[in-house]
Amino acid sequence: MKKTMGFREWLREKLKEKNISQFELARLSGVSQSAISRWLRGLRDPDRDSILKVARALGASEKEIALLLGLAEGALFAVEEGEVSVPLLSGEIPCGTPVNGFEEYIVGAVPLNESLLSLRIGQAHRAGLRLFAVRARGDSMIGKGIVHGDFVIFSPDIEVQSGDIGVVDIEDEGLCIKQVFFQGNTVILQSANPAYPPLVFVDRPVRIVGKVLLSLSFH
Repeated sequence: MKKTMGFREWLREKLKEKNISQFELARLSGVSQSAISRWLRGLRDPDRDSILKVARALGASEKEIALLLGLAEGALFAVEEGEVSVPLLSGEIPCGTPVNGFEEYIVGAVPLNESLLSLRIGQAHRAGLRLFAVRARGDSMIGKGIVHGDFVIFSPDIEVQSGDIGVVDIEDEGLCIKQVFFQGNTVILQSANPAYPPLVFVDRPVRIVGKVLLSLSFH
């Protein structure tokens, strides 16, 4: 998709590419056909929610969605052959963000070698598995090879099992990266640095955002 392409031009091309009528798009997206018609005629601009519904109904990639929403410049998504563009999330994601609500916090992308990704998760990412990247902050996971500034790749679509490293949403603190252990009604969030004691939650909800798949250092 060209950097200068607007939503109307993109939508026209996508409908032609997918051979989908306005009526069918309305059925798939839940957006009214009259609204779609007005967009295509340049009579009205869609809101962000409508863009997301239409883009997902048309099978748009995370890259396309981020560009359509104006959340990143096209140059941030420049990748070479054999690479996968993984959406990079802002470090300022508010606590309580729904698992399905990350798109508005995309600020760029991390180019990831496709062969390396396949070694970790097979070809699952080609079957609709969502991947996101966040930057690690601090040194609490240094014992697991995750250092400050690393890009941590995770998926909200893979269930975290006891002993896995996960991205966790802690009330009043936001997102963090910890090794997660489940013991009955207790959740233990373990750092990989003896300087940090474990966080123990008994009969308290802990929101596990996704499973960490790998970390990358570009410094």
